Amino acid sequence: MNTKIKYNKTLRFTTLLVAILLTLNGCENFLEEVPTGELTTSADITGKEYGEAFAIGSYRMLRTWTHGARDWGNNLPNTLEFPTGGAYTIEPHSQFDKYQTNQVTGDLLDNFNNQWSNWYHGVQDCNLAIQQLPTIELTDEEFNRFDAEVRTLRAFFYFCIVRYWGDAIMITEPVSDVFAAEMERTSLKTIYDEIIIPDLEGAINRLPAGKSTDGRVTQDVARAILADVYLTAAGYPYQEVATNPSNSWCTSGSWSMQDYPVAGGLNFLQKAKTQLDALYGKYELGTYNDFNNPAMNNKGEAIFQVQYSTESDYNNEIIQKALPLLTKISKSDENGSFTPWVGYTSSYGANDKRAQERQFFFTWDTNIDDVLDTVRFIPHLWKYYDAAAVKSVNGSGLNWTHYRYGEILLMLTEVNWALKQLGQSVSDDDIEKGINEIRERAELAPISAANLTLKDILSERAWELIFENKMLWDQRRTRKCLVYGDHEISAMENFIGHKPQLFNFSFTPQHLLSPIPGDEMNNNGIIQQNFGYLPN
Repeated sequence: MNTKIKYNKTLRFTTLLVAILLTLNGCENFLEEVPTGELTTSADITGKEYGEAFAIGSYRMLRTWTHGARDWGNNLPNTLEFPTGGAYTIEPHSQFDKYQTNQVTGDLLDNFNNQWSNWYHGVQDCNLAIQQLPTIELTDEEFNRFDAEVRTLRAFFYFCIVRYWGDAIMITEPVSDVFAAEMERTSLKTIYDEIIIPDLEGAINRLPAGKSTDGRVTQDVARAILADVYLTAAGYPYQEVATNPSNSWCTSGSWSMQDYPVAGGLNFLQKAKTQLDALYGKYELGTYNDFNNPAMNNKGEAIFQVQYSTESDYNNEIIQKALPLLTKISKSDENGSFTPWVGYTSSYGANDKRAQERQFFFTWDTNIDDVLDTVRFIPHLWKYYDAAAVKSVNGSGLNWTHYRYGEILLMLTEVNWALKQLGQSVSDDDIEKGINEIRERAELAPISAANLTLKDILSERAWELIFENKMLWDQRRTRKCLVYGDHEISAMENFIGHKPQLFNFSFTPQHLLSPIPGDEMNNNGIIQQNFGYLPN
C-alpha cells in the first residue's frame, strides 16, 4: 500500500478519526444516546489498522503553517517575518504598521491566537497517539516506528512554542477536561529537558533510516530537528535561564546576556555537530528553481516539508500572499503581504546569483489578461512562485519546507565555528565546507576559516534562507541583528538596542519573546503575560 501522506484517502480518514477521538475524549457526557454507526469512547480501537491512523493523524496540524490569521492577506508565515525588521508591506489588512511602531499585543488579529491553537492542537494529537499506541495490536517494529514519529512531531510543535513564547503550558497527556488546560506556564528549560530533547533523542534510532520521500518522519528528519534544537539550546534563551532556573525570566523581562557563542552551550554544540555530520553529504544542492517547483516536492535538498496538494482545502496558502499587491498578474488574489523589504533584497552582493532575476526574486510578470503587457514592481519572492497556481484559479500544491540541506550546511559551519571559538579543536575544512558549498551555488568566492566571522555566518543565513521563517529564531537564539546596506550586510548589532531600519523604536528585552495570545489570557485565569505586553 502506498503510505504517502499527500492528502490521500488514508490521511483524510486518519485525520477524521483523530478529530473524532479528540472530540469524544472531551465530551463523554455530552450525549446520553449513542449514535448508530459512529465511533464512541467505548469503541474497540485496538486493531492493527488504528496504529497508522494515530501516527498519521499527528501530522494534521502541520498544514496549518501557511493558514490565515483572520484578515485578508494576513497569513501566519507573515507574522513570523514582520517582527524581524526584514519585511515590508503596504497592504493595510495585515497591520504591519503595528510591528513598525511597537504596538503589537496578544490581541493583534489572530497572529498569536492561531499559532497557539494550531501548535497546541498538534501537541494534543501527539499526546493522544502516544497514549493509545501501546493499546493497539502492533509488532514491536511498528510500535517503535509510530511512537518515534509521533514523539518527533510533538517535539517539533513544542520547539515552535518555546521559541515563540518562552515558558509555556506543558501538557504530556490528552486533555479531556477543558478546565484541566487552565494551568501555569512551565519553564522553557524544563520543556526542552523533559520533552523536546528526550523525545527526539529517543526517536532517532527507532525511525526508518534515510530520506523522507513522502513527508513522513524518518531518521534524517529527526536529526535535522534535533540539530536545530541543540544549536538553539546552545544559545538563548536556554543558556540565560540555566544561570538561574528559578528566576521568572519571561514575565520579568530581566534578560541581559548577549555574548555569542555561549560557553555554557558547548555540550549542545558538540551534540549538534554529531547530528549534522551524520547528514553531511547525503543530499545535493540543486537549482534555485527547485524551490518553486511542485514536481520537486520531497526531492532534491528537501528534508522535512509540509505536504500540500492542488486539491481544495489542502493548498499552500502563502503563494498569493507573496505576489505583488493588486498587479493583475494572477487570476487569484495578489496580497503583497509576504514581501521582503527592498533594503533586505538590495543587500545581496552584486554578483550573487540568488539576486538575479527569477532565482530568488522577480521584478516583472505579464498581465493575466494581456501577455503583451509587462507589469514591473520591486523584488518579490520567486522562490514561492508556483506558476500553475499563479496563472490559474487553482490552489498551490507546493510544499512548505521546514528543513532543507542548504540549512544543514549553514548550521554545520556555525556549529564548527562556535566550537573553535570556545577553544575546541576543529579543522578549517569543517568550518568552511558548509558555507562555501552554499556560496559556490550562489557563484560567490569562498571564505576562509581564518577570516570567517559570526556576521558572515548570519549574513549567509539571511540571504540563503530568506523568508523561510528562520530569521526570528536566529535573532532570538544569537541575540544578534543585521543591518542591511547596499550590496552588503553592513553591520551586526546586539539585539537589545538594535533599531530596525523600518521601525521607529529600538529592541528591548521585551522583544525577545512574543505576547501570550489574547484568547489564552482570557480563557486561562492563572497564566501570566510576557513582560511588556498586553493583554494582562
